[in-house]
Amino acid sequence: MTAMLRIVCRVVERRTKEGESLEQVLDDYPRLTPEEVSEIKAELGMVE
Repeated sequence: MTAMLRIVCRVVERRTKEGESLEQVLDDYPRLTPEEVSEIKAELGMVE
């Protein structure tokens, strides 16, 4: 996982804990590839 993805992962984790849905957060990162999204979900333990 790249440094950029680790940062995004932390942001996603924080924002979802604050009540936002995963989809809402990921919508703010339109340049993420499907593979990167899967990697983030796996890192956070979120099943697709």
